[in-house]
Amino acid sequence: MKYLIFIVGFFFIIGCNDKTGTPSGILGKQKMQSVMWDIIRAEVFTEQFMKKDSLKNISIENLKLQNAIFSIHKVTRSQYYESYDYYVSHTDLIRLVLDSMSTKADRDRFELYKPIEIKLPIEKFSMLKRPDIAGQFKYFFNPFLYGDKK
Repeated sequence: MKYLIFIVGFFFIIGCNDKTGTPSGILGKQKMQSVMWDIIRAEVFTEQFMKKDSLKNISIENLKLQNAIFSIHKVTRSQYYESYDYYVSHTDLIRLVLDSMSTKADRDRFELYKPIEIKLPIEKFSMLKRPDIAGQFKYFFNPFLYGDKK
């Protein structure tokens, strides 16, 4: 009976472990997301823009960009690909990373196409009829309304 309680307690403790935690040597979710985001952007850049340049080898240029990304994020190539394999094998974790990347892309796209609000100082421009042109409406800038208001 004592062993049965010990075995049940052991399985209970193991079953309550954090399923979303990553083991040592594997990049965390935020780090993996930022590195993967930059890797995908580098691949898109080489496929869309560098492909037009016939003097450059696309795969070599992509490797150069990836090495630059790894140095920026202070991650090694092997560490990234081990983490990538780990995340791909754990679908719940990769889903979280990809969903947050998709949300980031939507937010960036929204910011890119967000209308710009231009506020002009309307009181500084006068839409007055010029007196020298009879019958025609011409609007001009009134420099006297351009004074500083304190």
